[in-house]
Amino acid sequence: MTNERDRVIKDPPTTWCGSVRFLGPGLILSAAIVGSGELIATTTMGAQAGYVLLWVILLACLFKVAIQLEYGRFCIIHGKPSFQAWNDGGRYRLLGMNASLYAALLFMVLITIGQGGVIGGAAQVGLLIFPSLTIYGWTLLLAGVCALLIFHGRYAPIEWLAIAMNTVFIAVLFYCLLMVQRTPYAFSVADVASGFTFRLPPEGAVMAMSVFGIVGLGAGEIVFYPYWCIEKGYAAWTGPDDGSPAWAARARGWVRVMKMDALVSMVVYTVSTCAFYLLGAAVLRTEETIAQDGNQFILKLSSLFTEILGPQARVIFMIGAFTVLFSTAFANTAGFSRMWTDWLGISGLFDPNHPAARRRSLAILAWILPFSWAAAYLFMQKPWLMVVIMGVSNTLFLIVVSYKALVFRYRYPCPALRPTVWYDIALWIGFFTINFVGIHALIKMQ
Repeated sequence: MTNERDRVIKDPPTTWCGSVRFLGPGLILSAAIVGSGELIATTTMGAQAGYVLLWVILLACLFKVAIQLEYGRFCIIHGKPSFQAWNDGGRYRLLGMNASLYAALLFMVLITIGQGGVIGGAAQVGLLIFPSLTIYGWTLLLAGVCALLIFHGRYAPIEWLAIAMNTVFIAVLFYCLLMVQRTPYAFSVADVASGFTFRLPPEGAVMAMSVFGIVGLGAGEIVFYPYWCIEKGYAAWTGPDDGSPAWAARARGWVRVMKMDALVSMVVYTVSTCAFYLLGAAVLRTEETIAQDGNQFILKLSSLFTEILGPQARVIFMIGAFTVLFSTAFANTAGFSRMWTDWLGISGLFDPNHPAARRRSLAILAWILPFSWAAAYLFMQKPWLMVVIMGVSNTLFLIVVSYKALVFRYRYPCPALRPTVWYDIALWIGFFTINFVGIHALIKMQ
């Protein structure tokens, strides 16, 4: 799964500055994370619930990172992507595949609805900026652009494009967060503190469940994080485990770089997500029409920026909204094409370890996925509902994903790289938090 230039053993950097040069996989995830969930679901939850559910946002961003770290650690040590690792061993198999892979298949099918909401939201923004095309034309155009940017299957262009697109909207976001404090919508320390009473109102249970699944790390982002770690080169630079002290030192060093990569991206998406939520709670709390879904949803949401900076800010918002939504569609096209390729390879349709077969699968899926998402949006044309569905499916699939992290940790131990007690505590906290929120929200939905 690595490029030829990565098929060499390389010693890891030993300094902080040296490690920065090797960051990247987590920043691709940030481009996907700081997107539809924040722009659509997080701001809407802030508008509907006020500040009281800020704690859900923080839990969603912080307590899933340990699960991501275990996936990254496992792939560096064993050199296997997520689904191939899932398929190894296990008592419960169906048609020669681990049963968990069928849960993954259901998730990847359902995610079509949510990703349709992302592409549809970007198409709405494009239509508002350049109304010469219809919503159908914009949706299909954006699907085609995603495919053209992804089908080559190379890692480096994906990393740089994702970071560039994400940066544009983050800059706009923080400018508006500062500006809101100069308006009647300014929020106080007491407002923020009210978000840590750890209450979950019954009327906010479904939204909280959706947002917990979609903001911060989603199930999809955690699963395809190892694909990016492998393509970046972490596993190849570590080399196969030969039991030597040199291998253990390399593995320990590249795991350290991977942890830094994951934590830097966590800071980016946690701060950004909280900012989105606070803006929604501050500005949109009295906006009664914000939850009315449909092809005017993004226009209504633009009032968030209009109220802060004035009507002229709508253009600023639209440029930022387009960038963040399109970057999510772009990064997820790349990520899910790898997940599908891994799954299809395990199912026996081709050899997943054959480079030419893998490149061909990635190229084909780079076209199939965005156009299937576009078709889902054109059928429903309700981006808010579609993103909420994606969040709920993410939350439920996170239960499977978190369980597999425990399997990685305890069924395949590596004595030379035994984690600390604090790492294990964080892993279990992440597991129980994911399961508690998912089950509790399901009960509230009854």
